[in-house]
Amino acid sequence: MKEIGYYNGVMGPVGQISIPMLDRAMFFGDGVYDVTFANNRRLFAMDDHLDRFYNSCRMMKIDFPYSREELTAEIQKCVDASETDGPVVIYWQTSRGNCRRNHVFPPKEEKPTLLITTSMGKSLDYSKPLKLITYEDTRFFHCNIKTLNLIPNVMASEAAKQAGCDEAVFHRGELVTECAHSSLLILKDGVLTAPVLNELILPSISRKHVFEIAEELNIPSECRDITLDEVMKADEVIVCSTTKVCAASDTIDGKPVGMKDRELFERIQKAYFSRIEKEIGWKL
Repeated sequence: MKEIGYYNGVMGPVGQISIPMLDRAMFFGDGVYDVTFANNRRLFAMDDHLDRFYNSCRMMKIDFPYSREELTAEIQKCVDASETDGPVVIYWQTSRGNCRRNHVFPPKEEKPTLLITTSMGKSLDYSKPLKLITYEDTRFFHCNIKTLNLIPNVMASEAAKQAGCDEAVFHRGELVTECAHSSLLILKDGVLTAPVLNELILPSISRKHVFEIAEELNIPSECRDITLDEVMKADEVIVCSTTKVCAASDTIDGKPVGMKDRELFERIQKAYFSRIEKEIGWKL
């Protein structure tokens, strides 16, 4: 496939697209983003991802100039230009615009930017459980906005890599929030549970889908505070995201966890895989 880059209407090979130095993303991370994937050139769960993207823009007071239909069309152009019917990961972001560095918002005539990239999609080896570490959550209090400011997530992800693990579980004291770039859910006694969505947690599209699947399968579910101790004692520890989809963990901080209710977890995972195959034809 061709990896495509796009910036404010200019599209080409990703390595040949330039971004102006005065883009506010460069100085302040002053923008938001979202990610989905496509297969057979069909975009997955776009309504959900657009809802979150435009909500992030609203909370950041970014007056994004494209309608949902216009943004989808630009993303589709990039997917088509990738020249593959296989899986493609699509990333897009907006910043508040290009202007001289100043902490206050730029003049209203300065329009927000649009950046899009495509890259080859690939699925995990789902027969291999994920290994996790715990990491104190030192992020600010706008984690529910999918902002470009991701330094704590980067540091946690690198710590996981250095520990030979796949992901880091954020916690504030004893309470779990989410992972560095995924959501965390647990199964215990047949109930699917996740932390309450608030300003400390990103409203994950994959997490939303898992709860929808649980409802379809008549699996009880709830949102409430979850402690690290509960995660360590859960029957299953579930990590989900756009790129991970729905995976299980068997290790946290080198200690065995989960893997005690394989039948229920695999029902949820299989239903999610079926949903993706039905919508865009990607068989995981």
